[in-house]
Amino acid sequence: MGRDAGVDQIVAAVEAAEKQTSAEFVVALEPQSGSYRDIDVLFAAGLNFVLLLLAIFSPVTIDQQWFPLNQAILFGLAWGFSAHTPYVRRIFCSAERLEQQAIEKAQLLFHNQEVSQTRGRTGVMVLVSQLERRVVVAADSGVMRAVEADEWEAFTAKIQMAYDGKDLSATAAKSVQDLGDFLAEPLPVSEDDIDELSNVPTLH
Repeated sequence: MGRDAGVDQIVAAVEAAEKQTSAEFVVALEPQSGSYRDIDVLFAAGLNFVLLLLAIFSPVTIDQQWFPLNQAILFGLAWGFSAHTPYVRRIFCSAERLEQQAIEKAQLLFHNQEVSQTRGRTGVMVLVSQLERRVVVAADSGVMRAVEADEWEAFTAKIQMAYDGKDLSATAAKSVQDLGDFLAEPLPVSEDDIDELSNVPTLH
């Protein structure tokens, strides 16, 4: 069975970018970067509190015998709904937390995928996280020495702004393509350049 078209798109983008620069790109696509179970619990508890207020103040008589069971059922349904509905978690999370979760996930993947193990420390992790709607670019020390910090910050911010939260594969491919163009001058391909990291993205 052939690979998914999105995977092929990313692999092609990585291969093309690595012909322009000595940077090594590793891509990860994640449905979400954090667990957000606390948000699910708070959402379910909030709906239960609303039900309790209705039971107390509503003119409609509610059978007290079944009320605890109704609350338990509502809590479970609300928890499950929040856990499977990114929109709910996104509403009740601050932008700062969403960003921090994506950054921490990128840093973890950077370590787990051994992105720092290239000869010239030129590894670059590109994480596209759907729930957070974030594109995080984590680069090794060799990359950061080759570019100005303010230029790098402005460029990665531009990549983030281009993400509309929809097509993860297309976003990852475009991000890698843009990074290849950006790093071509400060980190040109060396004569003894070899492909040190996998070009196939990590999917979850």
